[in-house]
Amino acid sequence: MDLKILKERDTPLLSRKRITAMIDFKGSTPSRAEIRASISKKLGSEKELTIIKHIYPRFGSSKAKVIAHIYSEKEEMNSVEPEYLIKKHKVEAPKEEAPAKAPKPAPEAPKEEAPAEPAPVEPTPEPESKPESEAPVEEPKEAEEKPAEKTE
Repeated sequence: MDLKILKERDTPLLSRKRITAMIDFKGSTPSRAEIRASISKKLGSEKELTIIKHIYPRFGSSKAKVIAHIYSEKEEMNSVEPEYLIKKHKVEAPKEEAPAKAPKPAPEAPKEEAPAEPAPVEPTPEPESKPESEAPVEEPKEAEEKPAEKTE
């Protein structure tokens, strides 16, 4: 992944820098974690204080425009950035560790022995059906005569 910084704007009131960069990549668009690590490495900032605000992939090409904020203080970052965006950047534990925990075995229910004789099956009564001759027959409706319209 190749990273090229397009703009760097300092915002002293929010204790951050706004970085606009263009990345070239092969295959699928890199994840936020990969882009975050690349920006932090290139600019020499702390990875924990870098927030990837937007990733705009270019249709039909392997480029994306990235907007990132690099804060000088963690408290400032937590007060300015929305909570959902901070959660996206939390360092996750590797997913391989979660399955490593042994699941608790389910308590085994005592096995019941099958009855020696099967229970007798009672025949179910079939619903009575009416012969077609007894079914109500709808009489065809006669065409109703419309009253003649009055012409004056």
